[in-house]
Amino acid sequence: MGVINPDGAKVFFSLIQKWLITNTSWIYVTTVGTMLFFSVWLMVSRMGDIRLGPDHSTPDYTNTSWFAMLFSAGMGIGLLFFGVAEPIMHFASPPIGEGSTVASAKEALEITFFHWGLHA
Repeated sequence: MGVINPDGAKVFFSLIQKWLITNTSWIYVTTVGTMLFFSVWLMVSRMGDIRLGPDHSTPDYTNTSWFAMLFSAGMGIGLLFFGVAEPIMHFASPPIGEGSTVASAKEALEITFFHWGLHA
């Protein structure tokens, strides 16, 4: 359908997306909330003390080390991907004004620095 009639496919999929967001977004929000509460319940219940591996084994890393590794991986992939993709995206189609201009290039870098500055 998209190869034969790309404009028709765009309209069709936009309508489907709008309908899904309008009518089923509550399912998504409810599912995410339920999973979060279930995970917290597992963590604080007696099942949170179950060890993975043999009974005599100890964790290879502390909780602080795990947090540092997960944080570093998240920031690393975010900066690696969005460090390039975000300025290009905002340069091509800025929120205000016309794309692919000197002004949109400056605005793209400002937005990227705002998103990925020291606070990120």
